[in-house]
Amino acid sequence: MSKLLSKICFIVFLFFFMQLSAQSVNSPKPEKNVPAIVLEKFRTKFPSSDPVWFSQYQGRYDQKLVFEGRFIFDNRYSSAVYDNDGNLVAFAATIEKSEIPNSVLKYMNENYPSFPVIDALLVTRGENEKTYEIGIYIDRQYVIQVFSKNGDFIKSTKA
Repeated sequence: MSKLLSKICFIVFLFFFMQLSAQSVNSPKPEKNVPAIVLEKFRTKFPSSDPVWFSQYQGRYDQKLVFEGRFIFDNRYSSAVYDNDGNLVAFAATIEKSEIPNSVLKYMNENYPSFPVIDALLVTRGENEKTYEIGIYIDRQYVIQVFSKNGDFIKSTKA
C-alpha cells in the first residue's frame, strides 16, 4: 500500500513539475546579443538607464527582428523598441489613470463599465504619432484598447 501511495505521489509531483516547466518555455528570456548600434543609440537617448533586453519578431509575417529594452525612466516603467539598424521604433511609458484623457475614460465607461483599467500606456511611434493603450481583462483575456492622442478610439487588440 505504501509503495502504491509513493508511486501516486511521484506521478503527481512529476505532472506538476512538467506543467511548471512547460509554462516557462513560452516566457520571454532576456537577450544577451543586442547589436552594438542598438546599445549605442539607447545609451545616447537614455544615458542613465540600465535596461533588460528582449528580442522578438514583429510585422505582418513575423519577419522583422526588433530589440526591446525595458527600464525605469522618469519613475515610470518604460520600454524602447529598436530595429536591427538601431532606429527607435516605439517608446512606451506607463501613465496614471489621472493622465488618461477624459474622452478615453468616457469611452471606456460607456463601452466597458464593468471592466476596470489594468494598465495604461502612452506610446510614441516615429516623431509625433502618439497613442494611448488601455489594458483590460475581458473573460480572462487581456485586451488592449488603442486611442489616438486626441482620445479617439482606433482599435481593439488581444495580447
